[in-house]
Amino acid sequence: MDFENQWKSVSEENRKIKDASDQRIWNGLERKIQFRRNSRKFLAIAAVLLPLFTLMGLYFMENGKSSSAQKELVYKTSEVKKEFVLSDGSKIILEPQSELTLAKDFGSKTRTVSFTGKAFFNVAKNKNLPFIVNAKGFKVQVLGTQFTLDQKQSNKVYLKEGKVKVDYRGHSTFLLPKETWFADKNGIEKHFYDHEVERKFDFNDMKFNAAVSKLEETYNISIEYPKEYKNNIIDGDITGNLEKVLQTISFPFNLNVDKKSQDHIILKK
Repeated sequence: MDFENQWKSVSEENRKIKDASDQRIWNGLERKIQFRRNSRKFLAIAAVLLPLFTLMGLYFMENGKSSSAQKELVYKTSEVKKEFVLSDGSKIILEPQSELTLAKDFGSKTRTVSFTGKAFFNVAKNKNLPFIVNAKGFKVQVLGTQFTLDQKQSNKVYLKEGKVKVDYRGHSTFLLPKETWFADKNGIEKHFYDHEVERKFDFNDMKFNAAVSKLEETYNISIEYPKEYKNNIIDGDITGNLEKVLQTISFPFNLNVDKKSQDHIILKK
């Protein structure tokens, strides 16, 4: 092959090599350009979507909080008393300045409530789910009954009908109808009955003052009597309400019963 033909051959090969190199360089540039364009698009989309996702996250967080708050029902009164019917059918009459809060699973897994103030509870019967009142310092548990819970001046539970269990400072008290449980500011517990409730008293060989003290404790009442009879002996079992028992123990000494008020009685000649 002569020089001219060799030169043409080499020139064509060099041109092919150069064209191939130029094509590779151009393809590389195109990929970089396309990557930068995609990056700009991604950043632009991210700039739009990030605030949106943030708002959506905040919305679902707040919505979750709201749903949680809505499950915990709170009943309050201000100046007048109100009646509320709970999901289990129980009726609650809240006195002024009282508050009742239901547990989140009230009616399904438990019937637990928190309470402050004063209220009358007419609890629907449910043997499988006891109705429990957490009353800041003590707890009342029932299956289905009517009772009054009062925290205005002291802790007090009055049972109208049914049965009630009161737990206070590790001690449990079971109340009977028309019986009151009471705990004063010093934590001293008492429980007593309405005056019309009949009770059986063992007064065998008991002094008069001890018998009177037993009646005062049982019915939460103050009884005055002539002190000269305090050591006189009473002998016998007596069953009856406050009035009947007082008349029975007063008869041997010719004492008359004078009721001065609901919580004050005088036995006099």
